[in-house]
Amino acid sequence: MPGTSRSSVPLPRNRRTRRIRVVAAALALSVLAATGSIAQAQSPPPDNEKVKQLREEEKRAKEDAAENLDDIDALNSDIEDLVSAYDTLLAARDAAEEAVEATKRNLAEAEMQQDRTEAQIDALEAEIAETRRLLQESAIRAFVSHQGPNSEQTALSSDPWQHERTQALRNFANRSTEDILDEFRGQLAELDALRDQSARYVAEVETLRNDELERLGRLRNAVQREENALEDLRLRRHSLAHRAQDLEATATALAGEIEAELQRIAAAIAAAERRARGITVPPGAPVDLVDVWGILVNTAIEENVRGLLTELEADGFSVGGSGYRTNARQIELRKEHCGTSEFAIYEMSSSACSPPTARPGFSRHEFGLAIDFTYEGRLIRSRDTAVYQAIARIAENYGLYNLPSEPWHWSDTGG
Repeated sequence: MPGTSRSSVPLPRNRRTRRIRVVAAALALSVLAATGSIAQAQSPPPDNEKVKQLREEEKRAKEDAAENLDDIDALNSDIEDLVSAYDTLLAARDAAEEAVEATKRNLAEAEMQQDRTEAQIDALEAEIAETRRLLQESAIRAFVSHQGPNSEQTALSSDPWQHERTQALRNFANRSTEDILDEFRGQLAELDALRDQSARYVAEVETLRNDELERLGRLRNAVQREENALEDLRLRRHSLAHRAQDLEATATALAGEIEAELQRIAAAIAAAERRARGITVPPGAPVDLVDVWGILVNTAIEENVRGLLTELEADGFSVGGSGYRTNARQIELRKEHCGTSEFAIYEMSSSACSPPTARPGFSRHEFGLAIDFTYEGRLIRSRDTAVYQAIARIAENYGLYNLPSEPWHWSDTGG
């Protein structure tokens, strides 16, 4: 119901980002400094050394994390360079392996060609040997079949044609054999040259193969070294990534501790401010009253009100309000809201007043069993606000109910 309201200091609270939490911490500390005079009057100021220490630890953790990320970036750059070099080596190794395979094929072909050449040489040597034997036998038979007196005798004989015929046979036999032998020797020389050429080619291919194998071996060793170096870098990056996670977890934990400590400081500030209001239980009150966080209420609902305010504080809402109201104050409100006549003050229904105001002696405020809640110094007039919804969510757990026509008014009966 309408009544006087008491201002309350909103607590800086935002959990969405760490940056905003740090700003909240700074704001809380500034509020702490601003309310120093209040705290001095009531109690010593809350100790903020722990917050400073936590801030330093969080700062170091963030610096370590940033340095660690720089190391990871540098390592990633090294890995990229190494991967590029590794890819180049792989391409060179693959090309070398293809060259070795091609050389092996050439060597096999050269060896096969050498075998074919050797077979041709063997066949030709056998053929020439047989031809020599046949020619020798043919020459002997020709010479013997035409054997006669010796040259001098035939030359002096009565038949000069006989001598000419015998000499011609001898010359024919000797000339045919020599011609074939010359041809044979030429073929042998050619085959020897072919054999030498084939052997040289095989030797050259063998040397090339050995060179290619040696080059391939070097490339494979280089590839292995690159793979080992790349694996080492990846292991280092994995280790740095784990460290980054640990540092992030540390920073998050420290931020949580800072937030909790700031909440504690903010609660202490709010408590100091409430104590600074100096609410005094009026003498001669018809009920037993107690100050609960700056709101004067009946002792019967003290624990419930304290529990409600504590839970709201934990949810980030520092609410205030007015509770107990004297009968004289209730009469004043009836005059303001209903009229000044006796009927208007004591008889007219509360709904006929603007705003609705209970008749004197019937308001739950007069018994200290009703509270008009305020937030940030103003009555909570809308049910669409987050603070109203926060109260509505938990108020029944503490035995408080809302008057439907007044979002700010809560009492033990809802009236």
